[in-house]
Amino acid sequence: MSAVMTNLDATYPAGSQSSPRQQRDLLVDFLKRFGERCVGYSTLQPGLEYFIDDEKGYIAYQSFRHPVLALTGRKMILSNPVCDPADYRAITQAFLAQHPKAIFLQVDQHYASVLEGMGLQVNCFGIETELPIDGFSLDGKLRSKLRQWRNKCQREQVVVEHCKISDVDPAEIRSLSDAWLKNRSGREFTLLMRPFQGRDEEDVYFLTARQRGELIGMTSFDPIYRNKKIVGYYHNLDRICAQAPHGTSAVCVLEAIKQFAEAEIEYVSLGFSPLYELQEQYRHSRVARFSLGFAYEHLNFLYPFKGNAVHKRKFGGVARPVFLSSTQGNSIRELLSIIKTLKLL
Repeated sequence: MSAVMTNLDATYPAGSQSSPRQQRDLLVDFLKRFGERCVGYSTLQPGLEYFIDDEKGYIAYQSFRHPVLALTGRKMILSNPVCDPADYRAITQAFLAQHPKAIFLQVDQHYASVLEGMGLQVNCFGIETELPIDGFSLDGKLRSKLRQWRNKCQREQVVVEHCKISDVDPAEIRSLSDAWLKNRSGREFTLLMRPFQGRDEEDVYFLTARQRGELIGMTSFDPIYRNKKIVGYYHNLDRICAQAPHGTSAVCVLEAIKQFAEAEIEYVSLGFSPLYELQEQYRHSRVARFSLGFAYEHLNFLYPFKGNAVHKRKFGGVARPVFLSSTQGNSIRELLSIIKTLKLL
């Protein structure tokens, strides 16, 4: 059966008697129990659709259709199913019984193994970077650039503070966001990057950066849950003005880490570095492997693949590979469908 909820479209296994409001509550409950992927909170972003098993969990996806690339449509699945890993295979099989043409994006190693076990090709899609908070230090050569940025921002009187979005003048936020988007051709990527909501959100950690009172940056961290407890935060959003001192974004992250340490948070995720450090761990498409590597080297006008990776490498974090897979094979056509879905073109 199906129903429509505010900003949510959900499809449910046959026999589900839950109301839309109950289904919305189910999503949040499953997320807080099983949302340990860095993009777990992103599965609640506006515009996504949901396959929900009332007992197991849910799969978040976006529908894509194109007259050449995907005439019959594709379901673009965001990350792992939000459920107990023991149920990954069962909920995926149930989903594919209804939606056989699907592409899985930014899945972790555990789920990649499940997909390969179901006969799918699995290609490395890049890495995610995690920073364990216990013992985090700027000492030594590894994070010397972070020390330089911190010192520079201190000299230039940059002040980073935690607050609510509702505490900030909406005109300041709008001005900063508009300028930031203008420097990026007016495009804001979606699906793999949760769009800025401009309002207070449950458990989202927000900071501002000001220089002599002027708002020059803002950043937010999405919660990462395990067993209904926040165990980590994902650095989801940056809005930094062009005139801000170099390193302002990094200094915001460093201030957040300091505050998270006091709250005994385990780690911060810096998120996805697309197409970086591609590995060959599973039965994969060689054509896709070559194409992704080519894009990393030569298509940085579409997205700053290299700049993203170089910036995150300065934090000296732990790299974890992530993967993509398609039920139709990891062909050039499927890769182009991903590019169109993510609005890179």
